Amino acid sequence: MDQDPQKKTLTILLVGEGNFSFSASLCDTSQDCPLITATCYEPEDVVCKQDLTRENVQHLRSKGAVVHFGVDATKLHEYVFLTHHLYDKIIFNFPHCGRKAGVKKNRDLLSSFFHSCADVLSSKGEIHVALCQGQGGTPADQPKREWHNSWQVVNMAATAGFILSSVVPFDSDRHCSYQSTGYRSQEKSFHVVGALNHVFTRSLPLENITALQVIDRLTSVSESTYINAEVNRGFLGRTCHPISVLYEELITYCEQRLRVNVLQDTFPLICHGDHGPPYSASCSNLYFVTPNKDRRAAESAGDSCKKHLCPLEKDNRSETSLSSIHTNHTMGLYHLRPSLTCFIDDITCGFKLRPDLLTIVSGLVFRKCLVSPRTMPVYHEMLMLLDYSGDTPTAQLQLLMDTIKSAIDTITAAVIADTTKTVTIQKMEKSEEEYTITMSPAVCGQILGTIKVVAPRNQYTNSGVLVAALNLDLLAMCLVDIEDWRMLWTEDIRFIQQFHHRVLKPFQSFSLYPPYYVHDVSFWVEDHSIFNDLKFHTIAQRVSKGNIVDIQLLDQYKNVETGKTSLCYRLKYQSCDRALSYGSALTMQLQLRDELHRRLQVILR
Repeated sequence: MDQDPQKKTLTILLVGEGNFSFSASLCDTSQDCPLITATCYEPEDVVCKQDLTRENVQHLRSKGAVVHFGVDATKLHEYVFLTHHLYDKIIFNFPHCGRKAGVKKNRDLLSSFFHSCADVLSSKGEIHVALCQGQGGTPADQPKREWHNSWQVVNMAATAGFILSSVVPFDSDRHCSYQSTGYRSQEKSFHVVGALNHVFTRSLPLENITALQVIDRLTSVSESTYINAEVNRGFLGRTCHPISVLYEELITYCEQRLRVNVLQDTFPLICHGDHGPPYSASCSNLYFVTPNKDRRAAESAGDSCKKHLCPLEKDNRSETSLSSIHTNHTMGLYHLRPSLTCFIDDITCGFKLRPDLLTIVSGLVFRKCLVSPRTMPVYHEMLMLLDYSGDTPTAQLQLLMDTIKSAIDTITAAVIADTTKTVTIQKMEKSEEEYTITMSPAVCGQILGTIKVVAPRNQYTNSGVLVAALNLDLLAMCLVDIEDWRMLWTEDIRFIQQFHHRVLKPFQSFSLYPPYYVHDVSFWVEDHSIFNDLKFHTIAQRVSKGNIVDIQLLDQYKNVETGKTSLCYRLKYQSCDRALSYGSALTMQLQLRDELHRRLQVILR
């Protein structure tokens, strides 16, 4: 069969070849006729003294492969004959510095190799590194070596911007003619039983995640900026993002039970203090905004942002636009909206709610939170409102509960076959009017949403409203098995491609065993000062560009003589989708120390 002329020919570069037996085997077993370039570190007159090597080289050249000698795998970018085009795959089998080189030298070899690959690898290319049993230092190694005695291959790749995307057994059966050689720099073979092939791909640049960029731009109000600010969350606007798919499916199911009116979210992202926290929540988790001298700038900014932050609109249903509510206060505090429930009065006043009509509006909300993989500073909230009349909304409340529970259970069963996960709705302790929505068995004990009974507001009406608020991001994480909320905000195309058919399914990570780095920070808090733990977490999250996954208080004690309190925190740096190196994490840690001293007025130890 003739080769498809539209199909790009795969280019493969092999480095560190010994007797070229793997290259020869690859040439024979490949079905797509790749362009193979095989290289060796030693000069030709040395390695070709062996009959096997000489035969393999001749075989490769007869197949059209290119063979080069004297090529250092850590300096690929320096060879002109290798840089005339980019390679789709670079293979380095069983790299080793030779003789009895320790793990430190071999780690340096890997790090230099990965840096060298950056200049000759195509944008979507792969780096394959085969390592003997236990050398890699990942959980895939069985048995697993002690961390300090491994080659820490994922960490070394991260220094050059690569992430581990796959780990598979080294397929020695497929390459049956491959003969390992080079044990302690000799012509002896070594064991490849239990060896693993590690596949690395490029990572996106280590930049601030979009979620934190949104918060930074919205809270950094100044006279000269922000009027034309555009906060881009366009990737969630793609209809195949799991949050958008989940939102559509929830509405479709609700339409089977009730008439549905979907409202477009045009509420301001920046609110005055009058639109405070929902219900009786504390103000401690609000993102406050310094008012502009010219409020028109902030209002214009809010309008601009809204155009880019409303990905959950439905074009195929009747929608009603809500006018943005802007107050003319000259004094007071402004903040990012912590929940759409802040606007219940605006909705009930602007629209006629009925017991048979479910009103839905969804949009971004912002709340400060402690650093955790499952708590997020910004997320999509889905608000459902149902009118009721009389003193007791029993029938309407049961209808709303049954609709929400049945919708989520149905979607969950479609995503996970034979699932044991079910939605539980129960009354909150010490509250007769509020209910929590959770997934059982409990997912970290987290609340997916709430239902609130809002009594009639005045003596002239006996009509109240039932309000259900769902955290769509957290619900999506539970459904498709995403462990870290930051993954929902990734701009890596490999995430969205998994849902391009608009079908929810378990997520497969494209960054395996991401490295983490632990740093401690200790400081004194002055006597009579109240240390704000939430503010500390918020600063750490911002300075680390979202790359801190956990913060733990290790030690706390008070010096009775000075009255000062000592606090020691342990911070775990880790990225779920990008290459984070030790050097990058250390830089963030040093920046955090400076920021803590400046913002919290603590005395660093």
